[in-house]
Amino acid sequence: MARSRLFLIVGLFALLLAAAGLWQWRAHERDGSAALARGLAALAKDDMRSARVELMNAIKGNPRNAEARAAQARVLVELGDGAGAQAEAERARALGQAAAATRAVMAQALFLQGDLTGALREARADDLPQGDAAAAARVIARATLAQGDARAAMLAMERALALDAGDVRNWVELGRLRMAIGDQAGAIAAADRAVAMDADNARALGLRAELTRAQYGLTAALPWFQQATAADPDWVPVLEQYAATLADAGQATQMLAMTRRILAIDPGNARAWMMQAVMAARAGQGDLARKLLDRTGGRLDAEPATQLLRGVLHLQDGNPLLAAETLAPLVDAQPHNRIARTLLGRAYHDNGDYASAASTLAPIVAQRDADPYVLTLAARAQEALGDRALASDMLARAAWPVRPAADIFATARDASLANGAAPADPATAHDNIPYIRALLNMGRGGEALERARLLGRANPGAPAAWLILGDVLAAQGQAQEAVRAYEAAANIRFDRDAALRLAGAWSRLGNGARAAQVTQLFLTQHPADREALRLAAGFAIDAQDWRAAARLLQAVRAQVGDNDALLMAQLARVSLENGDRAAARAYARHGYRLMPGNPVTADMLGWVLLRTDAPGPAAVDLLEKAVALAPSVPALQMHLGQAYAAAGRKGEARLALNRAASARDFNGRQEALDALRAL
Repeated sequence: MARSRLFLIVGLFALLLAAAGLWQWRAHERDGSAALARGLAALAKDDMRSARVELMNAIKGNPRNAEARAAQARVLVELGDGAGAQAEAERARALGQAAAATRAVMAQALFLQGDLTGALREARADDLPQGDAAAAARVIARATLAQGDARAAMLAMERALALDAGDVRNWVELGRLRMAIGDQAGAIAAADRAVAMDADNARALGLRAELTRAQYGLTAALPWFQQATAADPDWVPVLEQYAATLADAGQATQMLAMTRRILAIDPGNARAWMMQAVMAARAGQGDLARKLLDRTGGRLDAEPATQLLRGVLHLQDGNPLLAAETLAPLVDAQPHNRIARTLLGRAYHDNGDYASAASTLAPIVAQRDADPYVLTLAARAQEALGDRALASDMLARAAWPVRPAADIFATARDASLANGAAPADPATAHDNIPYIRALLNMGRGGEALERARLLGRANPGAPAAWLILGDVLAAQGQAQEAVRAYEAAANIRFDRDAALRLAGAWSRLGNGARAAQVTQLFLTQHPADREALRLAAGFAIDAQDWRAAARLLQAVRAQVGDNDALLMAQLARVSLENGDRAAARAYARHGYRLMPGNPVTADMLGWVLLRTDAPGPAAVDLLEKAVALAPSVPALQMHLGQAYAAAGRKGEARLALNRAASARDFNGRQEALDALRAL
């Protein structure tokens, strides 16, 4: 009986304790203190999305809790919501928290909103707590860099590291700063240090992924992005970069899945909608692309990719006036952007503004390697302006079968830049690269080379410095030295600029195998790159690897469609060599219909007809037309000679084949000599 009473008393006591605990728990939940504790714990673990939810509950329970407001400001800054963070920091101050306690977070919030002056004022305040000094220094670095003062930005980051060299965030920020100023090697070193300090840090892994993408390529970066997203599945900035990399690598399905994952976390994410819009536009779904682009809410309208997409969509809509209004600011900001300049020229032409079309296209037309489309478009503009002689010259260049090597892209500012004062600091790429290009375009190659060497010595880890040095050396005829400069750039950042320059340099040295190897290496990392696909197809044709050439050309065709006459001619040739005569005739006829005045399309149709035993004189007529258009091209002379031989016209065959065989650097010279011996 006594024992039963004891158990009853113990049970009642336990029940009372449980009830008290439940009451206390409910009290903490009601006043938000429990949610605040959970929110602060999540913040300490860098689990920002959980922290945001818990702190929202804490604020709901006690709207006057300054600590919860200040913590929420820190969370919102990390999530990229500058306006929200500023509002919470201001509320915390209004509720009694000292302004000094929120200096660093307020500086970050203002920076995110583009208020650089306000951000620097907060970050440099005299009452800034010592514990926030490193975070404030990071803001100073970002803001001063945005103002164009790279030296001040670097000094700020050095201060942050001196304050706390064990903070991974400082090394990540240093890596991003070095990447922004073009010091790729230095950025890689900083990222490697950050990853070594914390191998599960999503920000460090994300930076290493971006640097790997630039250094080695898209495919090589994917494992790093996978590690970063595994470390923090909800870190949207890394997910955005991952999705963009998948898109550029041609993995559209995976990119779409990643953007949907981003939108599940952040339904209003403008970059996810933008990537889906680009994907729809590439698939020819203009209406869907426009709807998706509208969902960005105009937040990305100032960015070049958005301006370019809107311009393309306006042209597809048949509204060249809106296309011109959209593309003109982009070309002003990026005068070397050939795609944007070509589209703007087309927009002006289609709108009947032929003078603007001609002036917009003029810098490209002035280049020796201007492509046939631009030359033809510019010729139509000149015809409309009444200058038929200039139009005829442009059309003749468009019809020429061999495109010369690329020039340095000239701009209208070159004369004023070259004749003005040289940049005071020879080590800054931002100022010196345009100046060096201007010197080169104005024929002052010696000065350009001297300045390029100074820039390279000051920035050995910057690929842009090596590229401009290579460009100057190539223009000066120092091909082997140019190769070494391009290789130095490629070893730091193997992007399109470095790869195509390096391949071109090896080709000019006569080492086609090395050029093909560089191009193929680039394609393994960037399988959807159109320029590299075309270049690789050309190398495959030279090597008579017809199946590889067909695969590469079909990949180009999937991107550009069937209105590229020279692509049709190449497809005709590889189809012929692969034994598909019907396809060869179809491609050759279509290419000739697109550009009947081009010697390549005339030659290819004639050659295909000759090789497929088509009856009648059409083959000889077409080959004669090709030679008449371009008599100095040995390949055309050889084809005509073989056609004459097949027709029994041996004297004319011997004359044409001798012309082909006399070209010592002609790849088909041996074939011409064999044909001569067979007569």
